[in-house]
Amino acid sequence: MRVQRRLYEVDLLRFAAALMIVLLHYTFSRGETDYDFAPSLGAVTQYGYLGVELFFLISGMVVLMSVWGRTAREFVASRVSRLYPAFWVAVTLTAATVAIAGPQGRNDVTVAQYVANLSMFPQLADIEYVESVYWTLWSEWRFYLILFAFSLVGITERRTHWLLWGWLASSVALEAFPVPPGAHAALALIVQPQFSHYFIAGMALYMVHRFGFTARLGLLLSACYANAVREADSRVDELVADGMTPTLVVAALVILAIFVVMTLAATGGLRWMRWRGLSHLGAMTYPLYLIHFSLGVVAFNAMVPAVDPWLALPLVIAAMCAASWLISVKVEDRVRPTLHLAIGRLLGVPPGVPSHRMAERPAGPARAWDQVGVGRF
Repeated sequence: MRVQRRLYEVDLLRFAAALMIVLLHYTFSRGETDYDFAPSLGAVTQYGYLGVELFFLISGMVVLMSVWGRTAREFVASRVSRLYPAFWVAVTLTAATVAIAGPQGRNDVTVAQYVANLSMFPQLADIEYVESVYWTLWSEWRFYLILFAFSLVGITERRTHWLLWGWLASSVALEAFPVPPGAHAALALIVQPQFSHYFIAGMALYMVHRFGFTARLGLLLSACYANAVREADSRVDELVADGMTPTLVVAALVILAIFVVMTLAATGGLRWMRWRGLSHLGAMTYPLYLIHFSLGVVAFNAMVPAVDPWLALPLVIAAMCAASWLISVKVEDRVRPTLHLAIGRLLGVPPGVPSHRMAERPAGPARAWDQVGVGRF
């Protein structure tokens, strides 16, 4: 069996996705920051919203890796223990920041809202998130639900192909054919037609990495890209209506770059980028995404009276990265193992179960993903 080193390049790509979103929020903050960067940086940073799409594509890749060869109960224990520790800290920090120093209209966080947010699913009780960026976690968990059900059936190479093509076909059909509003809303909860192609493409790329590139997987990736561009059209219209100026041509090119770079990562084309220090970037990415907005805006506004805005911007980003790294090291690394063990016991997972029991047939390159360290998001 061929063993590869840790895929540090994926850590870097995750951090790049987070940085895209951070720059978007700090330079297009809808008037929340005391300086408007949009006229100078807007032409570039307005496309930072596509960092979420990159996150979803990476998630499809590494989460399929995470569930492959595991039982459904092992998968649940893994997901909960990875996502919740940093999230609880982020909700607490954000709620306190918004309550104490948030802008008018956002400084009324209640105890009920805070407690509901700790569940990660406050929308089920019709309660708003304390931070708007948390909406992506709802999409992530619906993706996890599909993989949970898939793991109950039994994951194999052939079945995965059927799942990916079926999911993509369902997404296209849901948007292309007339469906009663109530039925459409219910189906969209699971199918997620606006983002499904990114999860599907990521899963296809894990198949590429595990089993090798094939014409069928290439066709699937092309179909996912085509659907991504089709959905990007309506997304661009929404952003234009919100005061931004993105174009579909540029968005399509950025999405193409995302697909190409991730394909290179899956096939080993980016191994020249591997450097051990990139693991720190990967570790801080999820906490950075969770805490950057409100905390960063408040910090920026506090600095601007005494510091030039163009200096304050990188200083705030650096501070948010440092705080995120501390959350990763002091909270996630310490709490996750204990939480994973506790959930495993609750669900009846035998202690000492291997994290990745390989299914169907061994694949040497796939073992590298066991050490990627990028499955938090």
